[in-house]
Amino acid sequence: MMELELVEMEFYQEPSGEIIVKQKDGEIFILTQSRRDFIVPMKILLQSDYLQAYTACEELNASSKMNHLYHDFLNVRQFIKCNFGPYDNILDIDASGTLNFEFISCPLRGTCKYNGIICNPKFTTKLTDSDMTIIRMIVMQHMTADQIALHLCRSVNTINNRRKIILKKTACKTIAELVAYCYEHNLIK
Repeated sequence: MMELELVEMEFYQEPSGEIIVKQKDGEIFILTQSRRDFIVPMKILLQSDYLQAYTACEELNASSKMNHLYHDFLNVRQFIKCNFGPYDNILDIDASGTLNFEFISCPLRGTCKYNGIICNPKFTTKLTDSDMTIIRMIVMQHMTADQIALHLCRSVNTINNRRKIILKKTACKTIAELVAYCYEHNLIK
């Protein structure tokens, strides 16, 4: 399965409740449980960068946990429903992979226990174990995105997305800055 690169995407919800995803190349698809090429990298992104929100989605959809494929789908769908509104001219995921949250007119706003947790979530700035694995491969083993993807059984798109997020979390602009950051902050032993 080739995972989609999470860049230049727009999400919107149909009156029927279905989530529509429009990609940068113009391809449009309905988010379904079978779209693992989208769900897997989105799940990785949410677990790494919006952990509190993803954990809340898991709690909300706990009854489906036995079927992990369906559970992953429900969690990603819930996150999108709570953070991205109707079709507009502002990409929900921009060219750098940054999520652009929108105000959603939700009838539960103010009374939902997940208000401010799932909707308009806080960015997790802490480097995760997965981030550190990728950092070690870059800094210590001098691996390219292709090599890391092969080693971790992930797509190159997913690794490139993770590298962008790692740079964002560390406030680095380049891999060279990241290497210096790692040594300055004793992240590499």
